[in-house]
Amino acid sequence: MIKGTRNQLHNIHNYSQGDTKKILTVCSAGLLRSATLQNFLIKEYGYNVRNCGTESSYALIPISEALVLWADQIIFVNEENYNTVELELHKLGIPKDKITVLDIPDMYNFNNPELLEIIKVQYDESCD
Repeated sequence: MIKGTRNQLHNIHNYSQGDTKKILTVCSAGLLRSATLQNFLIKEYGYNVRNCGTESSYALIPISEALVLWADQIIFVNEENYNTVELELHKLGIPKDKITVLDIPDMYNFNNPELLEIIKVQYDESCD
């Protein structure tokens, strides 16, 4: 499920990205919660952020080996999304301290004000 192409794996070390912290945000489809989290982290902290989804059948950008290895930190929006790929992350040697799991239910539209407030609180408690 989590695979990367040769070109993708080569590009994860592109020096032009600079030293900015690289964060991967992950939900089911990569469209609502993780995309809102991505925008928040870019606007509030200036991080280099990508987002993706764990459900390969409908995620706009499915989680991949290249994205996982690219990231300095991986933030899953909930335990269910993390559990979907936990074994594969372990096989790739991703350390637990690189992973954060929030508790955001799948019931919000993109950039919903309530979702943004939940993100602020949970990110500050878990990551900041």
